[in-house]
This record gives sequence, C-alpha cells and structure tokens, in this order.
Amino acid sequence: MPQELIALVEKSKYDDKALLTVLSYFEPKLKHCLYQTHPHYREDLRQDLLIKLVNTIKKYDVNSVPGFWELKKKYSDQQN
Repeated sequence: MPQELIALVEKSKYDDKALLTVLSYFEPKLKHCLYQTHPHYREDLRQDLLIKLVNTIKKYDVNSVPGFWELKKKYSDQQN
C-alpha cells in the first residue's frame, strides 16, 4: 500500500480520480477523529478537514521526503 499511495499522491496532482482514491484512504481516520466532536459540528469540520487534506496532497512533494539516514544525520547534527 505505501508505494501505491505514493504513486497516487503523485498522480493526484493532475488526476481527480487518484485524488479521490487518496482521500478514501484517509476516510476511516477522519471519521474516527470526528467522533470527538459534537454531532452538530461534524459535517462542517469534515468539509474543512477535507479541504485541508486536498490542499496538502496537491502541494506534497514526494521527492523531497528525506530518507532514514538523512534524518538521523540531521538530528545528530542538531544535538551536537
């Protein structure tokens, strides 16, 4: 699933169907988090969160994500 999700995120920049597929991956977590909110506000909050999620997915650059060793070096350099 992770490789498929990465490919879908890349494709979602120009394909709305791929974007909907990515959003469907996050739907269970979104629903779970919304149960912490008053029922009256859930739908409004859901729409706001979906807007944020769409914007984040559209802006996300998969190639700029550092690997494990780059992160390890970065944090060890910060501690020194």
